[in-house]
Amino acid sequence: MIVWDGWRTERMCPPGVLDVLDVRDVRARVRRTLARCSDGFELDDVDLMVCEIATNAVRHTASGRPGGGVWVTALVSAARLRVEILDDGGSRGRPVIPAQSPACDESGRGLLMVSELADRWGALRGETGRHTVWFEVVQ
Repeated sequence: MIVWDGWRTERMCPPGVLDVLDVRDVRARVRRTLARCSDGFELDDVDLMVCEIATNAVRHTASGRPGGGVWVTALVSAARLRVEILDDGGSRGRPVIPAQSPACDESGRGLLMVSELADRWGALRGETGRHTVWFEVVQ
């Protein structure tokens, strides 16, 4: 993944081997790349958001099935960082923040964390059924 003051897209996981554990590899690769070109951004928060969105893609879409994957796109400028994660589709619903989950629940908080950490975020569903979940952070 090469990132500059423009867009670059790359499939982050090889086909057929993506599972929840591989999300760590996606997060690490994004972090290494952004560390070289995104001075001043809080990358710990970016790591967490990438991990949560990619995990949702694996758990809730065809990205977690054999041959599935995720694509990560990043835009870096002096004042703004935007990351988009595209899944392989296959889920019926649109990514949303659950109304409320008990404090002891171990899942269901990913998009809530994204909404708290990002300056802006959203989800789009393409004509092919794939979802793009994106977030922006401002310096």
